[in-house]
Amino acid sequence: MIIVTYIAYIVGIGFGILVLAWISGHFVPQNMTVTLSKTLSATASEIFVPINDLRTWQVWSAWSPEKMKGYVSEFSGPDSGVGQVWTWSETKYPGKIEILESEANQRFVYALSMDMCPAPMIGSISFKEQDGQTEVRWETAVDWGSRPLSRLVGCLMGRQMLLGSLKFGLKSLEQRAQDQRDG
Repeated sequence: MIIVTYIAYIVGIGFGILVLAWISGHFVPQNMTVTLSKTLSATASEIFVPINDLRTWQVWSAWSPEKMKGYVSEFSGPDSGVGQVWTWSETKYPGKIEILESEANQRFVYALSMDMCPAPMIGSISFKEQDGQTEVRWETAVDWGSRPLSRLVGCLMGRQMLLGSLKFGLKSLEQRAQDQRDG
């Protein structure tokens, strides 16, 4: 009898936590924008060229083979710029990136679609060069959908994951530019 009582308490507490999370999710915004700005010791061209070719993203971005073990990549469209698409599969998180806008050394816009997100994430990267350095502003807009639990999880975990990806990418791009100058 005591075991049944404990099980009932555990189930009740679990249900209460789930209801509280569901209610809390109603107060979390559906849309979120994450922005990171950093001045890099590189020209706008040194940063823009690898961004504008999705095939190089496997080298410098958070979506590298080391981080996404066992995925299969496929590229379609032009060799770079608007219309180029990178699709990956065979992972927990299959998805694709498509270049929507590309203005050399000025602005780059892409859509990142993943099965776990109800709508594509729209990312934009802008460049402002001055004296051999480039201020890069990377912004990602996410729609977590209308489900309260998705919005709550996205708010709690998504922001930090996205910021981590953006920081990793900018650091790798700066290092890549430095290596090309040195080597």
